[in-house]
Amino acid sequence: MNPLELLPYLKAHRSFALGSSIALALLYAEEGWATFTFWSNRPVNEATNLIVALIVITFAGYLISFLLPPQMVNASWKYPRAWGVFIRVAAMSFALVIATNVAAFAILLILAGGNLVAVYNLLRDVYLYTLVGILIFHGLLLYVRYLRYIYHAFGAPPPSKVIGASAGIAVLIVLIVGFLFAIDLHSLDTAPLAQQGVVGLHVYGRALYLLTVMLAAFGWHLRWVGDH
Repeated sequence: MNPLELLPYLKAHRSFALGSSIALALLYAEEGWATFTFWSNRPVNEATNLIVALIVITFAGYLISFLLPPQMVNASWKYPRAWGVFIRVAAMSFALVIATNVAAFAILLILAGGNLVAVYNLLRDVYLYTLVGILIFHGLLLYVRYLRYIYHAFGAPPPSKVIGASAGIAVLIVLIVGFLFAIDLHSLDTAPLAQQGVVGLHVYGRALYLLTVMLAAFGWHLRWVGDH
């Protein structure tokens, strides 16, 4: 098949890409604030510049990961089925997400000033955010793009398959938030009494925000699936 025939599907949903990039950049902004609050000894002005750089890099990185790979599709790609093209575009997006998170991790380490406690906490958090960006946001976009192609090319697939896939994504969201709450509540329990207020703000604020943006992405995909 000609991969260029899939461009209308691959280049669609730009508003989702923009909204997701903003939402994820704000997640890293909170991580930057927490890093400065708990571990950084840098002056406020310097820390602010690093956090702003973190926001700009993550926003730009995620937006590029959504918009650039479809632009790379060309007629020389040889795949017998459309799924190969969708997967190749998704793989390029995943690589860009990983590169974005590596850059974000480096900035956070600079902000933390090499604090070893910060290193393993940041590694855990950035790894989780990388999975969220790949599995939830890019995963949902891949799912919706491919379903749209299936609907137009072959008609509606069996409802059981659509429901099963959506249910699997919902379970994944619950597992991610449950894991985050579990490790964060442990941090809250072990925090000094004087710091429990700010630690609790970070723990619950971060987890509830992440849950909200993932549910918003999930709701977007449900609305599209329901419309077809």
